[in-house]
Amino acid sequence: MTTEPEEPRPVDDAAADIDVAADDLPEESPESTAGPVVQDNRGQVANHVDRMNQINNNYWLHHNRAVFALSRGSVRLIMDTFVEREYRRVGSADGPVDSHSAARMFDGHRCLLLVGPADSGRRTAAVALLSHTGGSLHVLPADDDNHRLLPVGEFAWPEDDEPAAYLVEVPSGAERHSRLPEQLAAYRQEVERREALLVMLIDPETWEAIEGVPDYVAVRVAGPNPYAVMEVLLQTEREHWDTDRLLHEKRVSEVLNGATPRQVERLYRRVVAAAGEVRAQEVADPVAAIAAMAVSAYENWDKELADWFEEHTDPRTRLFLIALAFLDGEPAADVLDQAERLASTLGVSKEFRGGISGTGIRQLARLVGAHVDDNWRIRFTRTAYGTSVLRFVHGDQSAEFRRQLWVWAAALPLRRGAPHQRTANEVARAMLGIHLAMPRPNIPELRLLVHSWWRYPTLRPLVTNLITELALSPEAGSIIRARLLRWSEASGDSRVLEAVAAVCAGQFADAYPQAAFTRLNRLASRMIVDNDVVDAIAELWSRSTHRRTVLRQVVGWAAEDGPRRAVGLSALAAITTTEPDVRAVFEELAGDDTVRADLVQAFSDLFVPPGPFGEFRQAFKVWLEVAAEHQGYRDLIARLLLHGGTWSGDDGVSARYATMNTLLFEWRPVLGDDENPRARDFRAWLAERLIHADPLTNHRPSEPRAAA
Repeated sequence: MTTEPEEPRPVDDAAADIDVAADDLPEESPESTAGPVVQDNRGQVANHVDRMNQINNNYWLHHNRAVFALSRGSVRLIMDTFVEREYRRVGSADGPVDSHSAARMFDGHRCLLLVGPADSGRRTAAVALLSHTGGSLHVLPADDDNHRLLPVGEFAWPEDDEPAAYLVEVPSGAERHSRLPEQLAAYRQEVERREALLVMLIDPETWEAIEGVPDYVAVRVAGPNPYAVMEVLLQTEREHWDTDRLLHEKRVSEVLNGATPRQVERLYRRVVAAAGEVRAQEVADPVAAIAAMAVSAYENWDKELADWFEEHTDPRTRLFLIALAFLDGEPAADVLDQAERLASTLGVSKEFRGGISGTGIRQLARLVGAHVDDNWRIRFTRTAYGTSVLRFVHGDQSAEFRRQLWVWAAALPLRRGAPHQRTANEVARAMLGIHLAMPRPNIPELRLLVHSWWRYPTLRPLVTNLITELALSPEAGSIIRARLLRWSEASGDSRVLEAVAAVCAGQFADAYPQAAFTRLNRLASRMIVDNDVVDAIAELWSRSTHRRTVLRQVVGWAAEDGPRRAVGLSALAAITTTEPDVRAVFEELAGDDTVRADLVQAFSDLFVPPGPFGEFRQAFKVWLEVAAEHQGYRDLIARLLLHGGTWSGDDGVSARYATMNTLLFEWRPVLGDDENPRARDFRAWLAERLIHADPLTNHRPSEPRAAA
């Protein structure tokens, strides 16, 4: 049967209350498939910053029960951009060493605990350490939702012919489970059995709480020099301007001093954007201008915006600024029109002072720090200014103002009949940006956006991408993942629930498989989104990494006596419509006693007369077709049917066997000499077994052996 891991609840009860209020929004609110893009830090630097790509395939993000192998190309890319740092063995009087020397600790020990804060670049440091050992490198999963290590038997260890090295992160707070030392010992035993190597990443607080583990060597790793990281990041900019001088600009130095790798990467992105703006303006001292603009953008333009709002109290100017924050790069006249609509939404139309007496577009552009080009498109002249404006407004205005603001924003792409993709993209980017910029990114209006847009098929991929990016982001991820759980349990909005199912079928499941299946498990009992859950399951089944979990979940649902049973049967049919899919199911069933037992239990109910119907009835005929071609599959089907007929121990055994026999002849109503002889022999043999099964004693027949 299915089991649900217990999910952590939001720590902030006030935040939970805010989101419950958001779920009470009215059902009918107003309504480029390319989704927003978030750049996440994966260790030393960002996932993608120009040619810098410390680890391109989201290996650090995708903690899965399946073990991920890091390709040699990925490791080489990390090492090409690696900034050396200090490794120091805990309890040793020896001084710090570099990664090459630290790797020699493996000569006498197979397991190292690499101690460092989560945002210190320790993951990249671990890859560098293991890269010097010469073996294949694998990333082991962890249970992120419950902040614990997975038992060593809960994922498939790879079987490598060459020496292997493994990397796993101990989730922060794992020591609260009290069994962490035992789990670490189990990992060590497994690694020693495999004659492999292991690096466990652990934060200093957790390390101090467990006070050491026998047979592990603890190594403290320092963060990389932030100046060196920035220097590496700026390599591609050297040919355009004096990057060395930038590092010595006072404001840049103040930010870099003590900066974490993620903070350095964020400043780098602001520098690159500022360089583009400055080059377009052709200023006298470009390096100083780049430094000033980049640091102000890094600091979210807080001082400049505070001064601006104090000076500009006119609603027309303020609302034009806010509208432009959503529509940067759009036609200037459209921005002014939407600012007027925002005034109407907020109930300040009389104060907006439209008409010839009001300030015009070009004057408004100057007042808000924007430029109108020859094509009458308007853009901010300051980098990252739009997101900073929204961040400032969210922190400076009431909850009701923010709600009304997003009511207006959600309707922006819907004013022209069919949804306007480019405008929807801009609003989605604004929602993403505000989550990533806020210190506590709890924006309940996300639900409003989901509800408004999901009714339009062309906007659904954008909504799915937006939620996924937020759920995987380090800034807002924990809040959004908890929100998805609350929605799956308690929301009565079918559009929101459909969106949750779609998110759980995508990259979110690759990153947090246990969390994705927990949320789908909740949705499967809601009934109002059965088809969407089945579609999500079919999508996950198409990715081999998830197949074992999908089958366990689906068969568990099918064996339940409750609302999830119908979803389970439909999903089981959906993942077995083709012969290759059925073979994959048979292979999984052959090696999993628990799933076979659940499927036998499901068959006990499924073949009560009149038996299966609809899509599962058709799918089961494909099962028989595949089973007829393979000896092992014949035995498997025979066991499932014969044991399923007697599972419940009631008086309906004969009726079940009769139903099974009827389905066999429906599958092959006439079998002449010119038909498939293997299928003919299989049907005849299986029908004979069903006829001679003993229904009176309710005793399960002995394990059958199919005729060749």
